Amino acid sequence: MNRPHYVSLMRCLPPTLLLLACNDYELSENRMPVGDDVTCDADDTPAPTHVAQNDACVRGPVLGSFNPVVEWQWNQNPVYPGYDDLMSTPAVGDINGDGMPEVVFTSFAGGAYTSAGTLTAVNGATGATLWSAAPGLYASAGVALGDLDGDGLPEVCTAGTAAAVVCFDGAGNVRWQAGVEPSYVGSPAIADLDGDGLAEVILGRQVFNSDGSVRWVGAAGVGYSLSFAADIDNDPALEVVAGNTVYDTDGTVLWTSSGFDGMPAVGDFDDDGRAEVVTTGNGTVTLTNGDGVVLWSVAVPGGGGGGPPTVADFDADGAPEIGVAGAYAYSVLEGDGSVRWSMPVQDYSSSVTGSSVFDFESDGAAEVVYADEVTLWVFDGSTGAVELAVDGHASGTLYEYPLIVDVDADGSSEIVLASNNYAFEGWNGITVIGDVDSSWAASRPVWNQFAYSITNVNDDLSIPTTPEKNWLSWNNFRAGGTLDGPANWLADLTVAGMEVCSDTCSEGMGSFYVLVDNRGLATARDFLVEVVDGNGYIADGERVASLDGGEQVVLGPYALARSDWKGGVYARVDGTADAEECDEDNQRSAVIAWPCE
Repeated sequence: MNRPHYVSLMRCLPPTLLLLACNDYELSENRMPVGDDVTCDADDTPAPTHVAQNDACVRGPVLGSFNPVVEWQWNQNPVYPGYDDLMSTPAVGDINGDGMPEVVFTSFAGGAYTSAGTLTAVNGATGATLWSAAPGLYASAGVALGDLDGDGLPEVCTAGTAAAVVCFDGAGNVRWQAGVEPSYVGSPAIADLDGDGLAEVILGRQVFNSDGSVRWVGAAGVGYSLSFAADIDNDPALEVVAGNTVYDTDGTVLWTSSGFDGMPAVGDFDDDGRAEVVTTGNGTVTLTNGDGVVLWSVAVPGGGGGGPPTVADFDADGAPEIGVAGAYAYSVLEGDGSVRWSMPVQDYSSSVTGSSVFDFESDGAAEVVYADEVTLWVFDGSTGAVELAVDGHASGTLYEYPLIVDVDADGSSEIVLASNNYAFEGWNGITVIGDVDSSWAASRPVWNQFAYSITNVNDDLSIPTTPEKNWLSWNNFRAGGTLDGPANWLADLTVAGMEVCSDTCSEGMGSFYVLVDNRGLATARDFLVEVVDGNGYIADGERVASLDGGEQVVLGPYALARSDWKGGVYARVDGTADAEECDEDNQRSAVIAWPCE
């Protein structure tokens, strides 16, 4: 049906009557009273205000869609040619404040993965190189991102060759280098141990202040230099978890268990509100309670040393399980150490690769993402059934694992995969895989460190002063949480009110402004606002090009003669359903009576 052309302040007769008569609605008792202080003068137009948004204004998930596609690849370093092989876990976050996440990673050349390498940042949407630096850092070290000094500008930290840790600003310039216990596979972690607004950098048993000065060096476990911070003793300050050792905030040993000094993760496996520590290494998986007592220790299924543990509710039974890779199997263990399932994989190079977990299809069932020497696997979390096998990948393997993150801020998650041609032919560099329909569930635009848990960092890479205990909410580790993102957001248009003017009453005209709110999360575009008179006709209106979520637009003034008011006038928004909204029943105002008597 052709729509009439609407021009503000001009009455035009529409081709259709409303289905409901005006006298079916109550007159507004809250209309703005007529007074000398309210006019329809352009200088007296009501100012639009910000409005509260409805966080539940999202569409339901798209179920059953799993159609992967390579979105982009980075495989040539334009700054340091040849340094384009990765055998480490990248990190993702917005390090330069442009609103787009960056992927930051170390890389090596010529098979020299234990030597000095480069640190590179690329655009998360395109893979374009932003910068690459090479001042004394290990080629297979992990990367940590976070705002150390609270100035709103994130830093980038990695493991150094001479100094243990090297930290850069978001543009790739060295901020500081410190520490005397380097590790070529070390991955720093960032946390605010004392809640003072200044974050510390942790590598193994070494802790550095935000300015690079040494805070303390512990006297026991190092946890493969893959340690992190968590509140293990509920005191509530953060401790440092380093393999079989937990250090108190000041560096004293809180406890050392009898288990192997392996790679740690945390989760609440007995539902007592306290975290247990699970470690892998030396061919064992060990669970230790928050007091340092070993609860159980089992051999890594599939042989080999065992990769870093991933904690998640793999089978949607309400309790966390443990994912661990061995030389020839990826397995999920129950909280008591028994094996839920194992699937054959190939990692004879190191048998220490890691994994991540995410519910891609928002159907309540998690998927496991794991890369061995020649294949990127996606397993069903509950059964281990293969959902995806990508053969383009190659790696000589160390401790790396794929990330699951909204790398291009489009509201749909991607897999970020590191590859190299050290031992096998295939991809090298970074490969980003998404869904061809962008239907994978939304996740965060940040995965800031190797020892990642959802609550250890904010989306803007600021570091929480008192982080929420992840095991009390998500209860996972090296896993992503399904979030409603921009791809799921909807608008919610409503007429917030009609503000009546007084200065046209002497001319026999009732005049008013129409205030339209978007209480949803998404921007509403190209929608119609209509003024309906007392005869049930569309008397006036206009189109609005766009209105962001949480914003208001003021339209008018509109003027109608006394004969048009009869039982009252009201306004409605998007009566033609041009905008997709989460609530289609709140689009009209109350009826306004003739304002000039």
